[in-house]
Amino acid sequence: MDPAAVQELHAERRNKLFQMNSVGHLFLKTPKTSAFEQMQEEEKKKYLREQALMLAEADEDNFARKEWKDVCTGLRTDPDNGLSQEEAEARLLEYGPNELPKEDPPTCFSLFLDQLKDLLVIMLIVAAIVAAALSQVAASVAIIVIVLANAILGVKQELSAASALEEISAGEGVIVKVIRDGKEKKIDSKDLVPGDISLLCQGEKIPADMRIIESALFTVKEMNLTGESRPVKKNSVVMAGADIKKQKRDAEEKETKEVSSPKNEKKEKALILTNFLYSSCDVLTGKAKTVVVKTGVNTYVGRIFELIQSARADKEGEKSPLKDKLEVLGQKLGFASLFISIVVFIVGVSTDPCRGCDPDSDQPAWLQMLLVSVSLTVAAVPESLPVCVTLTLALGMQHMAEKNAYVRRLLSVETLGSADVICTDKTGTLTAGVMTAVEFVTGSKKYDITGLGHVLEGYFVPAGVDKQNDEACQKAHAEEKKHGRAQMVWASFAMCSNAKFHYEEKADEDTVTSGDDQGGKWIFEGDPTETALVIAAHKIGVNRDDFKSEFTRIHENPFNSNRKMMSVILKRGATNKDWYERSPYVALIKGGGEQVLARCNSELNDDGEVVPMSKARITQLREGIDGLCGKSLRVLCVAYKTFKEAPKDMKKPEMIESELTLIGYAGMLDPCRPGVKEAIAAASGAGIRTVMITGDYAKTAKAIALSLDIIGPDMDEKKVVIECDSIVRPMSKRILEIDNLIENKQGSDMLQAELRELEEQMDNITKRALVFSRAKPEDKLIIVKSFQRQNHVCAMTGDGVNDGPALQRADIGVAMGNGTEVAKGASDMVLVDNNYVSIVDAVEEGRIIYNNIVKFVYFLLSTNVAEVFLILLSSIIGLPSPLLPTQILWLNLTTDGFPAVALAMEKGEPNIMKEGPRTRQEPVIEKVMLTGVCIQTFVLTGTCLTVYIVGLIWNNKSWNGLGVEGEERSKGFEVAQTMTIFHIVFAELLRAYGARSLRESIFTIGVFSNKYMQYSVFGSLGATLFIGLTPGVMEVFSMRYMNGQEWSLVIVLAFVPIVVDELTKIIYRMLDFGKRPLIHEPIKAATRSMRTKDGHMELEDIV
Repeated sequence: MDPAAVQELHAERRNKLFQMNSVGHLFLKTPKTSAFEQMQEEEKKKYLREQALMLAEADEDNFARKEWKDVCTGLRTDPDNGLSQEEAEARLLEYGPNELPKEDPPTCFSLFLDQLKDLLVIMLIVAAIVAAALSQVAASVAIIVIVLANAILGVKQELSAASALEEISAGEGVIVKVIRDGKEKKIDSKDLVPGDISLLCQGEKIPADMRIIESALFTVKEMNLTGESRPVKKNSVVMAGADIKKQKRDAEEKETKEVSSPKNEKKEKALILTNFLYSSCDVLTGKAKTVVVKTGVNTYVGRIFELIQSARADKEGEKSPLKDKLEVLGQKLGFASLFISIVVFIVGVSTDPCRGCDPDSDQPAWLQMLLVSVSLTVAAVPESLPVCVTLTLALGMQHMAEKNAYVRRLLSVETLGSADVICTDKTGTLTAGVMTAVEFVTGSKKYDITGLGHVLEGYFVPAGVDKQNDEACQKAHAEEKKHGRAQMVWASFAMCSNAKFHYEEKADEDTVTSGDDQGGKWIFEGDPTETALVIAAHKIGVNRDDFKSEFTRIHENPFNSNRKMMSVILKRGATNKDWYERSPYVALIKGGGEQVLARCNSELNDDGEVVPMSKARITQLREGIDGLCGKSLRVLCVAYKTFKEAPKDMKKPEMIESELTLIGYAGMLDPCRPGVKEAIAAASGAGIRTVMITGDYAKTAKAIALSLDIIGPDMDEKKVVIECDSIVRPMSKRILEIDNLIENKQGSDMLQAELRELEEQMDNITKRALVFSRAKPEDKLIIVKSFQRQNHVCAMTGDGVNDGPALQRADIGVAMGNGTEVAKGASDMVLVDNNYVSIVDAVEEGRIIYNNIVKFVYFLLSTNVAEVFLILLSSIIGLPSPLLPTQILWLNLTTDGFPAVALAMEKGEPNIMKEGPRTRQEPVIEKVMLTGVCIQTFVLTGTCLTVYIVGLIWNNKSWNGLGVEGEERSKGFEVAQTMTIFHIVFAELLRAYGARSLRESIFTIGVFSNKYMQYSVFGSLGATLFIGLTPGVMEVFSMRYMNGQEWSLVIVLAFVPIVVDELTKIIYRMLDFGKRPLIHEPIKAATRSMRTKDGHMELEDIV
């Protein structure tokens, strides 16, 4: 079938099904009507597929509250045999591939046209056309070559960036196991259709929205959607409508009140439905049989994708700060050059004799003045500016790519350098996204554990040992291994866990891995919390498999959300360990600190003896657990119970999990990424405000923000830590509602006023907030828009599906390399190494790029404007034009263009990250540049006019060149013009060294530190000497030989502009003139350094 016809069919049926859904016809079965029976077989199949399509577009709640058998019936699928291959292929045609729509990549031609839309480029094209019309063919061709070179360079760089990003997103497709025609088979996930029976197991990614048919110990990680890494248990149990409503109501109640107790603080943020699986999430443990109900854009992820599309529509037409400023600059240059050209033309032709005309020329006065006007236009427009801007941005893209940061479009490189607000997610961005055990307590002894994340190396050391002292750590660790108590604690944790890890020579890319070693990888499987426990056990030398013969597991009572613990029954084998009172049977219990402690009546003391717990001791233990919770650590206790024989009621957890003996408890956290704190400090020192937007509770978010110095200890928590559920959420929902009404032209004046009031309230919040907790995707979008209304340049980082809309709406969306495809597709930049530090590096690179652009704009303007005023003043005082159009173009291409390219390759100045970011309102020509341009224009115009007039006096015996007549006068004019050209060349090339910094001396930054400047200066000088001294070439540019006196004047006066420039910089530095202030004051350090030699975090100071 024709693809266009298929798309039209899809659109027609979706519209029809949407209308049917709106009246609640969600679950349709085979109709028992004569009309249906009379249908042809193909028509029946088509009808049933339409009903299945409608069902697949129903809300998730409808699947959750139906028995899985009814879901399969509605989807016309067999849970045992699955779909037939023929039916699956037919449905694939109906629904399309199981993937989100991808935008068609821009063609080379469209990218080429985009490069020609710049106002400066348009001015150059117009100048080329006018030059061609006036028979200035060489000038016209040269301008067109410049324009084409600029466009080709821009297209090439953007295509290279697109190719690199495609390679990042590419890779082998996700392979899923399905049942078709009664047989298990593996297919590409994009070939899944509603009705497919899919088999999922540990470590796999969920490829579509699914309803569970049956499961065993099945947990998933929904971090890509919720931002939380904790496991969520799933099963096939049907959810009644009342249960769903109750869970939603409970969730809303949680969002409208402070959750302050440690018990509730640890509750996971799930997606309500316990029998429904969402696309893009990960299977942590167990296995499940499911039926696919939604694919592609109809999934939960697909709906967020549509929100991203909406954000993209909002963002269309908006320009980057650099593009805005360059367009303003182009407009000013265009109007100024046009105005001056018209004035010169009118003055010239309206006076008699014509001012600025050559009386010996055969051309009429009006044509001569028209050529002078064209010369002014050519002089005013810096032809090399578009090329230099494109080259600078392209080099910036390459430098960022070398640091594993890939940028999609050229202008995005500079925009990041303008950022003054970075909105960042917490989990997986500021933190590692993996749980790590960092502390544990047994008896009265407290210990620290070093090594973060999936790092198998680390030390167990008593609290108080200097963890930066590697020798002390090794010694303390060895002593603890001899003592044996730590081994018992962690052997208990490990034997009461199901997570595992192993080493593989070649690991599957889709599996969680860590620690490359000679081409192999460690593979970690299971619940993230249990993974943290078995890694910690490994550090003390304990591996669960080593105890299989000594302690054999005979039963397990899995963890559930009511008990908040799990237990295993072990049978003692041949072992010399005196653990657990040498009992033949022992139950190990692991669970939440409060829950396990409440069931303990005794504990192991420091000598390994079982002692009863007093009320005072219980209070002391509870305070210790609360202390760890107060540091945002998740606390797990481990305890045991002995049996003389195998308990008959081992399947009843309440009989096993009582009268326990406490062994100890451990604190775990999702650790901050190494270097993040330093990166945030660098950003703060550069006046960039870091705002954390997370789905976490306020208490957790505050602790992380304090530890990273995002907020300071003396700040008013109510002002800087904002809970979205109670403050932002009501406003964001209403703002979105009003926006939709206005977009559909249903907004009244009253709604407009309400919207303005809500936006003002939101802006007042974002002016001071540094942390937003309990945030949802729509909240992030509203927050980013609020910052943009206040003229902030806002960058947003993230990796999950829930970050997509805000990534798209932000000025710069920064996605992590291991993030979802939705996040990458919505972003402007992708960090391949997922390192937050790379963001600050990218900001610095963006600032370097902008500063380099400012430098060559400053250089080009000061020289080009001087040329304009030289021609203008010469015309006003009655002198023939000192420069011809071809001569001006040569100057702009060589002595202007080549040094400008060298300026584009300047390294960053030392203090570039110690000044505040520029604002959106700050023009390219700010006060320092404007002052410099005015001074340099005045000086260079004066020296050029001096050289020209002196040249006329020496050769034509009068200041206006009219002291002689005939051929001698024409020769004198050409010598004076040659003197002027060489003077401009020498002066501008010397000025190029001074333009390397607007404030610092060339001797401070190093005269010869930029090798490209040497190439450009000597290359331009050599090329100009060639055209000015080579017979046959000289005549093309109307140049003549000069004598020694003339050369001396040209060279000596060429040093005047650079000397004046250095004197001006001294005054700048003395007055601290033009230094950009910080927009946001740096946050006062809240803690000590959070990194030690081994990367372990010190958290004591944040309590």
